[in-house]
Order: sequence, then structure tokens, then C-alpha cells
Amino acid sequence: MKLAHIADIHWGLGYQGPTLSSRFDDICRVMDWTAERIITEGCELVIVAGDMFRKADISLDKASREIRAAAAWLRKLTSQGIHVVIISGTPSHDPASAYELLKDYQMPQVIIVAEPTQFDIDIFNEGFSLVLVPGMDRSNFVSRDEYKGLPAHEVHRLMTEHITDMCQSLLQDSNYSPAILVSHMTYDLADTGFEDVLQQNEAILTTDAIKGFDLVALGHIHRPQQNGRVFYPGSPERLSFNDEKVDAGFWIHELNEGKFESQFIHTPARRFITLQMSDNGISDFVNGNLDFEDVFGNISNAIVRIRYACSEELNKALNRKTLEKALYDAGAFFVSEIKGDIVRSDRARDEEVTEALGPVEAVQRWAENQGIKAAEITELIAMTNELLGVSVDVGL
Repeated sequence: MKLAHIADIHWGLGYQGPTLSSRFDDICRVMDWTAERIITEGCELVIVAGDMFRKADISLDKASREIRAAAAWLRKLTSQGIHVVIISGTPSHDPASAYELLKDYQMPQVIIVAEPTQFDIDIFNEGFSLVLVPGMDRSNFVSRDEYKGLPAHEVHRLMTEHITDMCQSLLQDSNYSPAILVSHMTYDLADTGFEDVLQQNEAILTTDAIKGFDLVALGHIHRPQQNGRVFYPGSPERLSFNDEKVDAGFWIHELNEGKFESQFIHTPARRFITLQMSDNGISDFVNGNLDFEDVFGNISNAIVRIRYACSEELNKALNRKTLEKALYDAGAFFVSEIKGDIVRSDRARDEEVTEALGPVEAVQRWAENQGIKAAEITELIAMTNELLGVSVDVGL
């Protein structure tokens, strides 16, 4: 038996891109490719480990487009006899209403679960058990009477113990082997790629919670990884610059003689590229001597941002619109940001410029100290006079 393991699809409109729907179209494109690959691989089951959607609080128009896209993808799979099991993910991403609407599409080969449960599957040549633990809403815990008034770390400990007991209790209800745990949580040995989840007081899956399971198929962390029998697929489409150096894809797990063999499948996800430019790079661009492809390689169809550092003088000479156009001419799909770190030059101060000077005299002395031309100083002083409503002989 082969099963595909996907998570964190985050279907949604409004991602940063050329248009409101361009990144949504990217997700649909990658998911169509994924469906074709799953069919070609001969998978009999697809597990979606949470976060099918981007935001829970969105307009009806956006939600309907996202749900229709998800339903079309599911039908592409079920039309080939493939069964799909979906659990809900993080409440801020996955609205309960979206899953209820998916159920209304009446796809008999699709199982949607929003509460912890266990069931046995014997539709294949080999039966197996599924324990399904969707993403947890922390507010449901902290609002309980027994948790009120407790410090955050103590609530975290009690939540973690509760999840461990629940996973093990549901495993005991299983009648088949192998047993698969599907959840949308952080495993305590996972590479999270962000600050320690314990500091966030997030409920986690411990090694005790997964004890006895033959395969643990998780969602929530956007970093594909394997830790023993514990797997995260990450997202099939890169969603932001946080995913720039992360592989996009999903897992295929094949059951042979009671053991799972796993293969990570890379998807044709959109690339994110950060270009770092120094003073020399900015100077070359200003002077028309910079070839992006020679310096940075292929940026075609990528979402690009530039981070640069240069002097004040070079920054004044840099035309950002021209730089942005050059990136698009080089094939960039979208220019997300051009952000500079300007190195301020240390200019000598005129010791005569003190608080005792009037504003007009101070502006004149400052301008002279900066080496500004006399004609420009005269204009600057005239503007200052106009703003102050006074008349002063600038002595030039």
C-alpha cells in the first residue's frame, strides 16, 4: 500500500504577488501537479495533516474560491479511486465552517476530522489503524476551570500530558497493525526553524505520545524532515521568504511487509530569492555595469527581494524604480522589496554652528559645511525665510 502525506497547503488569496490571486494560482498549479504525481505513483490513500487554508477570518467571496479549489483537487483524487483523510489544523488558519462546507460536497471517499478520533481501515489488502489528532485550540484549555489562574508553563505541561494520554488511549482502541498517528502539532524533537516552542507555551507531541505508532504523519512545521518514524512534509508550495531555502514537497510512504519505506517528492514550487548587494554592486548598477544573471544567477520566475548596503552618496544616485525594472527585465516574477542599509558618512561639524545661532544662520552654516553650492544655499535660505516669515541678509 502507498499513501501520500501532505500538509500546510494554505490555499488562500491575498498573498504578496503581482495580483491578488497570483500566488493562489501558484498553489492551485502545484496542487494539480501533486495530484497527478500521486495518481502516477499509484497511491491508494492521501493524508492531509492540517492547514488546508490560509486564514480562518476571510470574506465569503475569498472563502468560496478557496473551498472550491480544495474540492476540485479532492475530486481529482477520488475520481481515480483514491481515499483521502483530512484533519483540521491551526484554528487561525482552518475555519471549522470551511470543513463543514467541504463535507457538503458529499465526497464519499473523503474523511474530514476536526476532533480527536480513531478508526480502523480495512478497504485495502492490508488493514491498518489511524489515530487522528487535529490542531489544538489553546483557548479551549485555558478557559477550563481547572486551568484558570495557573501560570502559562503549568498550562503547557498539563496540555502536553493530556495530549500524550489521549494519543496512547486512542492507540489502545486500535484493532489493526500498523498504526498511524496523524496530527497537526509540534514534535518535541523536531527542527522547528523558529524560537523554542516551549517558550511559546504551545502544546507538543512528546516521545511518550508517539510510542507504539509505526508511522507519525504530522503537519504544522514548514520544514520537511524525518526524525525516526516521525515525518513533516512542509508545504507543497513556498509561501514566503521564510521558505526561501526550504524544500517544497510531500512524502510518499509505502507499506511493505509491515514496515514503511518513505520517499520525499519535490514539487515545482515558486522560488524565493534574496539578492545581497554591497557598495560595489550598487556602484556597478548606477554606472550601468551590473549584469544580474552574471552576478546572481538565474532569477527567472522567482519572487525577488534586494537587501543592499552602500554609502549615502551612492544611495542618492540609486534610482529604485530603475533597479526594480532591471529585476523584471531579468525575468523576476515579482519584486517584493528593495531595502537599503545606508552607511552614514562622518562629516566634520562646524564649531560655529551652535544652539545660539538663529535657524536661518544655522541652516546657512550647515549648508556651507556640507559643501553645497552657493546658488543652492541661496535657494535653501529663501525657502527657510519663507517658512519662518522673516527676512535675513544671507551675505552671499
